[in-house]
Amino acid sequence: MDDLYPGWDGLAASVGLLVRTVVAPIAAGRPARYRRYDWSLGTYAESHHLGVPDMLVVEGVGSGAREVADGRGLLIWVEAPRDERHRRGMERDSGAYRPFWERWARQEKAHFAAERTRNRADLRVDGAPAAPHEEETQFVRLT
Repeated sequence: MDDLYPGWDGLAASVGLLVRTVVAPIAAGRPARYRRYDWSLGTYAESHHLGVPDMLVVEGVGSGAREVADGRGLLIWVEAPRDERHRRGMERDSGAYRPFWERWARQEKAHFAAERTRNRADLRVDGAPAAPHEEETQFVRLT
């Protein structure tokens, strides 16, 4: 999904992009393609052609939206506490995206609440087994 989001305020728009450019064409047996968003330039860049793959894994916020669900086979929810996700994000990007973190987190929260993604998941995976979680949840433990 990182290639599809049209910037820091683009979570909602990315779902439609995923459906129109990737999910619907593949479901219809047609080749899929999308344009990669260049976060540094703030615009779309080159096109990527996916063809018609037998299987496609799409990860990221928005990929489990109801609108996408018609074309999916399995919805996996990977969960980690908010503080742990923040720590990992800052570490991964050397803090470069710190000014945008809360802005994006608000969109995520609204999206997940509206879509009920976690509740609709076929499988829930604990992405931070050593970290304390906010609520009791049944997870599949990957070791």
